[in-house]
Amino acid sequence: MKKSLLAIALVLAFVPALAAQTAKKTTDVTGTWTGTMTRTAPDGRTQTIGFMFELKQSGKVLTGTAGPNAERQWQIEKGSVEGSKVTFRVQQPEGPMRTFTLQLVKDHLQGEMLAELNGQSFTTTVDATKAAAAKPKQG
Repeated sequence: MKKSLLAIALVLAFVPALAAQTAKKTTDVTGTWTGTMTRTAPDGRTQTIGFMFELKQSGKVLTGTAGPNAERQWQIEKGSVEGSKVTFRVQQPEGPMRTFTLQLVKDHLQGEMLAELNGQSFTTTVDATKAAAAKPKQG
C-alpha cells in the first residue's frame, strides 16, 4: 500500500512539469518578423526583396499585416496556424493577391508566397525571423 501511494505521489509530482513542457511547444508567431522573398526567373537570375510581417495569433487564428516595410503594410486575410504551419493571404492594393504558405522551422518562418494578378502568377521563397523585442528605455 505504501509503495502504491509513493508511486502515485511521484506521478503527481511530475504531471505539472510534463504539462509545462508540453505548453512550451505550442506555436506562437505573434510579433514582428522581417526577412526576404526571393524569386528566380526562368533564365536563372534571382531577385530578392525585404518584407515584414506584424502578426497576432489567438489560438489558431492569425491576424495582422504584411508588406515591404513598416510604412507599407496590408491586412492579413484568412490567417491560420496549425501546428508549425502558418498560412495567410494579403491583397496588395492595385497589385497581386499574395498567398503565404509557411512553416515555423528553428525560429524561422520559411516557405513560399504565391502572387496572382490578372491570370498571371509567380512564386517566391520566403525566409523570415522574429525581430528582437524592444528593450524599455531606462532613464
